[in-house]
Amino acid sequence: MYKFKSEALDKEISVGGNKSILEVFNQEGRAIYAPCGGKGTCGKCKVKVSGKINPLSDEESKLLTSQEISNGIRLACKTHAEGDIEVQLIEDKLTNGAKGKLGSGIQYAADPLICRKTEKLTAPTLDSGETVIDMLRGVLGAVKLDLNIIREISQKIDYTEEGSFVVWDNKIIDMAFGKTDNQLYGIAVDIGTTTVVCYLMDLRQGRQVGVSSMQNPQVGYGADVISRIQYTIENPEGLEILRTRIIRGIDLLIREVCEKTAVHKQDIYMGVFVGNTTMAHLFWGFDCSSLSRLPFNAVTQDMIVENSQNIGISNMNKNGRVIFLPGIAGFVGADTVGAMIAAELVNYDENSLLVDLGTNGEIVLSTSRGRYACSTAAGPAFEGARIKYGMQAFPGAIDHGAVEEDLEYTTIGDQPPRGICGSGLIDIVSGLLEAGVISEDGKIAEPEELKSSKLAGRIMKSGRTKEILIVDESLENNQSRITLTQKDIRELQLAKGAIRAGIDILLKVSGLTVDNVDRLLLAGAFGNFVNRESALKIGLFPDFHPDKIIPLGNAAGEGAKKALCSRAVLKEIALHYAQTTKHIEISSHPDFEKAFMEGMYFR
Repeated sequence: MYKFKSEALDKEISVGGNKSILEVFNQEGRAIYAPCGGKGTCGKCKVKVSGKINPLSDEESKLLTSQEISNGIRLACKTHAEGDIEVQLIEDKLTNGAKGKLGSGIQYAADPLICRKTEKLTAPTLDSGETVIDMLRGVLGAVKLDLNIIREISQKIDYTEEGSFVVWDNKIIDMAFGKTDNQLYGIAVDIGTTTVVCYLMDLRQGRQVGVSSMQNPQVGYGADVISRIQYTIENPEGLEILRTRIIRGIDLLIREVCEKTAVHKQDIYMGVFVGNTTMAHLFWGFDCSSLSRLPFNAVTQDMIVENSQNIGISNMNKNGRVIFLPGIAGFVGADTVGAMIAAELVNYDENSLLVDLGTNGEIVLSTSRGRYACSTAAGPAFEGARIKYGMQAFPGAIDHGAVEEDLEYTTIGDQPPRGICGSGLIDIVSGLLEAGVISEDGKIAEPEELKSSKLAGRIMKSGRTKEILIVDESLENNQSRITLTQKDIRELQLAKGAIRAGIDILLKVSGLTVDNVDRLLLAGAFGNFVNRESALKIGLFPDFHPDKIIPLGNAAGEGAKKALCSRAVLKEIALHYAQTTKHIEISSHPDFEKAFMEGMYFR
């Protein structure tokens, strides 16, 4: 056994055998970003290691630069201890707060499904013949009670003090006599494939009081849902491992937001959760195998309600209720329903196209003839995965770019460039396309074909392969080289082709054209930060006027907050969207292949 030390684990542990660093961190519940799920193909799970370890693997030799190797950088999935080691994560904290910063100043309805009522019970008399429950219903109405609450009331009943009763959907779930603070809070949780966000809401006032976010703790098992589904199929304990990871992660977020706001966990009585179909299955512990094969049917898309204690969430009131919004069908889940709630797709006189530019690429077309929805295998390219120097929107990520005489860029936090995030990728490709460095079919031009000597000098050739220099390496500033490869461009084309195919097929099914669409609504953090002109230039969307494109921010999270704060949204609108939206399986549509191939062109 060897000593394994890392500040990220806050402890020293013992490891043995050939267990990789990635496996050790996953076992300890500490996520390392590994989009390929530890297969050694993405090169993203970089860590700095000191001590005795196995020799450099072939995969590492290909994916790491000579400068990284000399600095002790290794891939966590391909490195194991052969003696005592110390591991330092490249990312100190895997958190992208962009989603949590969106929509924080909105005032919401204050009519939740839960309420706190304060009443003083009249002591019984000899002649009344009333039971304790009779008197309770006399002041609270025809409320329901389960056995545990009846037992608690029988033990705590006090006719000299006011009683505070928490009523959820006309059912008493908690009570106290004497002085109480009468606080009532809820949480709205958006379980994204990449990022999880927890919003703390004051349900009496309908306002957000705090937010916490983290990278989905399942990312160590793959960046996309297919990788995680496969993990649960290939590993007997895989489903329970991923379920435990997300439950513990959410519990940690609740604790963090309570600490930041000085709210006591006992005052959190309700939670509304959203996530795509796979995230819902992993949260509830449902077998995911049906999602891995045709016809990709879910175990259930129903709204599910459960006691927080039964799920394993400890940082809520033990009697609190957790509600997962309903989904639609296939991979179009509760997060899409949440986005529809936020977009308020209730105006049948208006044709609206709602697009979530995430790994699943959910699309909804709302028309006077009905609503249609689909999911597309856009993949995680928009979030930096499968891009050689791609990264999420962390400090140092190139987030915007432009091409004039030469390529210019900005980084998040004005930090030294460390990689390219999705919005930066769109900007850079758009600029290079306009400058002729990249053609409509995605090919990188030959240097001699360009008029600009500066741009020509950015094209690097090695045999038959070409890549474009974005940032040159600098030993003085400890700056690693960042390039855009031909494979990176193809990954973007594949993601773009999937989105365009989904849009085009929904329009065809509905009998509409692009000219009939009144507005294009972009959901998700990426949709909020992407440059609309750049997205239009590469043909990510059809030829809309930029003024028709409206970013909604984290629409799924906003929808969860609205459902949390409004009983009508939760019990009527959410179910209406889920039940009346027609799911279109675009991969089986006869025009899919043609639409996908045409959608890959940058035009």
